[in-house]
Amino acid sequence: MPLSKRFIPEIDRYCDRWCERCPFTSRCRHYHIEQQQPPTVVSGEPDIFNAEFWMRMQRELSAAVHRISLQSEAWPLSPDDALFSFHRSAREHPCSLKALEYAGLLDQWKTSDRTWPLLPEEAGEIIRQYHYFLYPKLVRAIEVGLTSGAGSPPGEAAEGTAKTVLIAIDRSLAAWGLVYQAYPRYEDDVLPLLLHLDRLRKSVEAVFPEARAFHRPGLDD
Repeated sequence: MPLSKRFIPEIDRYCDRWCERCPFTSRCRHYHIEQQQPPTVVSGEPDIFNAEFWMRMQRELSAAVHRISLQSEAWPLSPDDALFSFHRSAREHPCSLKALEYAGLLDQWKTSDRTWPLLPEEAGEIIRQYHYFLYPKLVRAIEVGLTSGAGSPPGEAAEGTAKTVLIAIDRSLAAWGLVYQAYPRYEDDVLPLLLHLDRLRKSVEAVFPEARAFHRPGLDD
């Protein structure tokens, strides 16, 4: 394939920077620049492996969402959660604060004196990757929304960045769903994390109602 067609333009703009698990590294110019790899020799094996990985996680997400639906009626959204407004700073937005709270909950999980079981390997990878990812990425989406149409970075869309956040939340939900299945005795500890992520997901969807429909170059083709 000619080099001009091998790389997908701007595919890295809305990615989650998890190259080790990305099924598109062979099509990403940014990846090859960072890795200092010659673009003329590309193996497709890691891409295929990672695509299968995320397909499994997508199936787990459906199961996790079903479990949450049985509990979520007791955790209704507050008016602030669904407020379609950028009237406050990005760091103080209700969605941002919920993402920060999630990171804090995981910090407590890690530093508690209580002995926790080892996380299933695939679930642990995802949980660790997105532990501190959601908050700064969501703040960025809201910042872009604040400046949309008036000095926002050329070509950057708040909905695209928000979609990246939503996908990371989806994957985290799937991962915690695996933990929930693996350790039924820890249900009371895992369920609040699942419910918190589900509320965050719904809040982001309310603030960015067009995010799910946003088309990210390459990633959504």
